[in-house]
Amino acid sequence: MTVNGRLPCWDEADVAPVFSDPMTRQTVIEEQPTLPLSSYEQHIPVPDRWDDHPCSCLLFGPPYDGLAVEARERGWRVAHLPGTHLHQIIDPADTARHLVELATMT
Repeated sequence: MTVNGRLPCWDEADVAPVFSDPMTRQTVIEEQPTLPLSSYEQHIPVPDRWDDHPCSCLLFGPPYDGLAVEARERGWRVAHLPGTHLHQIIDPADTARHLVELATMT
């Protein structure tokens, strides 16, 4: 699906099921970056002892269930805010509230 090594941008048909608000749809379409496929293929090295720092995962929906399982296995705090991809655009206030709660848990 790449064109000259870059991923295609979403169009109206791609974002309509995710964003019911026409203004939000248009903003997402207009502001999305064109990303090189290589940004998804690269391996980012993890520094030693990085996993001993407090971390959290905010899960929106099923595509990320596997990542939430991995986060729990690592001992991370995991919260679930039912939503879809880019839910932080649809519900920024509740997303922020969940992130603050995760960050302040002891």
